[in-house]
Amino acid sequence: MLSTAPLLRGIRDSGPRVAWCALLAVACLLSVDPAEAQVVRGVVLGVGDGLPIADANLVLMNEDEVVVASAVSDAQGAFVLRLRAGGRFSLAVSHLGYADWETAPFDLASDVVLDLEVKLGIEAIPLEPITVIAEGTMGLGPLAAFRERMADPSLNGYFLEEDDIARRPMAKPSDLVLAFPGMSVGLASAASGIDRGVILGNGCPSRTFIDGVRVQQGAGASIDDLLPPEQIAGVEIYPRASGTPIQYLDNSYSAASGRGCGLVLFWTKPPQANGDGNMGTGRILVGVGLLLGILTLAIFG
Repeated sequence: MLSTAPLLRGIRDSGPRVAWCALLAVACLLSVDPAEAQVVRGVVLGVGDGLPIADANLVLMNEDEVVVASAVSDAQGAFVLRLRAGGRFSLAVSHLGYADWETAPFDLASDVVLDLEVKLGIEAIPLEPITVIAEGTMGLGPLAAFRERMADPSLNGYFLEEDDIARRPMAKPSDLVLAFPGMSVGLASAASGIDRGVILGNGCPSRTFIDGVRVQQGAGASIDDLLPPEQIAGVEIYPRASGTPIQYLDNSYSAASGRGCGLVLFWTKPPQANGDGNMGTGRILVGVGLLLGILTLAIFG
């Protein structure tokens, strides 16, 4: 005769497990047909809703933790485990998304059928963490769009990054464009007699921007007057109007006023805050340069 005490004690001692098993009928402890000898059968249900759980894995192990029988529950949650001989066993049940459950060791005599009702509680499935690494300074503010355009094959431009510019420490802003086809630098004589460099694209004055703001080139001012070289973080050069970023072309930029003369975009380094929260010296110099350029244009333009 099968003693049910160890099995019931194992369930009682399982503590606060999410998965738990209720023994519906521990056994019809009676002799059965030899074809039914040593059978563990039953159904796997969900805690709470009581719905059958299909595809649950059931494993029956002996005292040496060797698997002696295994089964998978069907669409109704039913399972059958058949043994060749009686002995001392433990039953483990698992299913993806449910808490694992295992009985304490129990004795199963020969010629006995054990009926079980196993109830599994839902268990959260842990996910691998996702780590996001931010870009460096070139991924901040307007420079993010600069990087996006670098990767855009539809644009017919040339790009200089901060490392490229650092390799030419003596170059003025107007010098940086000279290495690219279709670009050159001309001279415009000011009323004061000082010649200033003017960036040319396709042989005529290019449209020039600093941090997205258009600046005028001419006898009164040059890009070299407005922008300290050490503050340049990136340069975009487009020798012709075709293939340039559309946001920097407007209706006023017609063939008569220089369409096709090219486009140059200068991007400055992000401002560095000092101890009292003010902008860094470099950005202040850029602002002063722009102001002086505007004043020079007003006087000599």
